[in-house]
Amino acid sequence: MDSGEVIPCLNEDWSFAGAKLMEWMSGLMTAFMVSTAYDKPAHVMPLLVLVWVGTTLVLALTRKRFPDEERGVRNMVMASCGFAPPGIPAPARIQPLWSGMPMRELNQNCLYEQLKLDEVLFRPKDEDPRR
Repeated sequence: MDSGEVIPCLNEDWSFAGAKLMEWMSGLMTAFMVSTAYDKPAHVMPLLVLVWVGTTLVLALTRKRFPDEERGVRNMVMASCGFAPPGIPAPARIQPLWSGMPMRELNQNCLYEQLKLDEVLFRPKDEDPRR
């Protein structure tokens, strides 16, 4: 299976209701933190159980949205915090030239312009490349 396809549930850790152990523990810790807001946590036990199970299932559903699961969640959180995810190169300064966005003017003394790469990269399809 070297086609690049991700096989769901391959080598997956133990899970209950689709959530891994770490997600269940995170939900439990969230319920503990919510319980500190009340004088008698036993009186709001249904709320705490709902917080525990709800947090667990939200974490599991978020993880399953990404094909690479934990790495996708990590990259999403880091990008939302403003950090570049590890292992993904930052966009090049010339990226708008290839992305279909409006082209901006480049300095005439930059290497891109000196090598005339715009003529090479953006040649019409019917033009002979040997000219």
